[in-house]
Amino acid sequence: MRKSKIFLISCLLAGIYLAAHAETVRVSVWEGKYQPNLTSFRGKYRGTLYVARASGRYFVINVVDVEDYLCGVIAREMEKNWPTEALKAQAVCSRSLVYYYMQKAREKNLPYDVSNSVFHQVYGGTEAERENVVEAVDSTAGEVLSYEGRIVPGFFHACCGGSTSNASDVWGSEFPYLVGVSDSYCSGTPFFTWRKVFSTSDIGRVLGIKKVDSIRIVQNDSSGRVKTLEVKSGTGKKIVTGKDLRMSFINLYGSQSFNSEKVLPSTRFITYGSGGSMVFEGTGYGHGVGLCQWGARKMAEEGFDYRQILKYYFPLLSPALVATDSGQTQQSAAATQNRRD
Repeated sequence: MRKSKIFLISCLLAGIYLAAHAETVRVSVWEGKYQPNLTSFRGKYRGTLYVARASGRYFVINVVDVEDYLCGVIAREMEKNWPTEALKAQAVCSRSLVYYYMQKAREKNLPYDVSNSVFHQVYGGTEAERENVVEAVDSTAGEVLSYEGRIVPGFFHACCGGSTSNASDVWGSEFPYLVGVSDSYCSGTPFFTWRKVFSTSDIGRVLGIKKVDSIRIVQNDSSGRVKTLEVKSGTGKKIVTGKDLRMSFINLYGSQSFNSEKVLPSTRFITYGSGGSMVFEGTGYGHGVGLCQWGARKMAEEGFDYRQILKYYFPLLSPALVATDSGQTQQSAAATQNRRD
């Protein structure tokens, strides 16, 4: 199979101190008399690194084969010591995602395909590669998830908490082929159950409301996740979605960590008042669409292979190989936030 290319970019607001390693490095010089402060870009990467200027900002770009890129992704998105079949399932999901993002980036005429953060997929270059991870990528080389002959995104999350969700319930109707399934495999795992307590002032701050009096769940989706809530305050009632409430906590407090005091791990919860606080008790961690990673681990431990795992979580999808034009390889570009070591 011919290898496809992916560009990995780091946006720099000022100057650049390039302390990364790659097969090739190309650097363009900033314009003007002003000498900006230096920022660093570190790490070891396959392929080519180059620096480019666009929209008044500088970008460090890593052009790398998709299969090599995946070797730097899998151990950042799934525990590297997990069973091989779970890692293979993750490799197929991550490969499907990057090809999906590549197409979306080209439709928008972006200079990159994906970021190296959780916004797309976390990428660590060669420092994230492990022998068993490379084996999982190589043994599934070119394999993606497909629906009616086209590559579709293999979304994944840490733990579904008992049931995955229809993508249409979470993000609208763009992905009707991503349907929820009942899942007992993640039961008893570290992220299966949780309890969070927030003051009403915390919730008000998150929602932009001065004083929250109560919260009531109005509607759940078929997986048990909260679709809408009614928030009562001194100024009246407000309807918010469960997804918006969860994302508002993330946006305000800047954390998605399961153990953070200021995070809703998922929208699969019940809530009730307790004094000047609201208690949220729930299951799962993440958006709930597609592959449940902890469920995949358990299935692999019980002897299921990666295709059986994928079929369980993506019942309407089929495995396929990436097609390339004769004599050409598909290329992609990835944009990353600069990281300081």
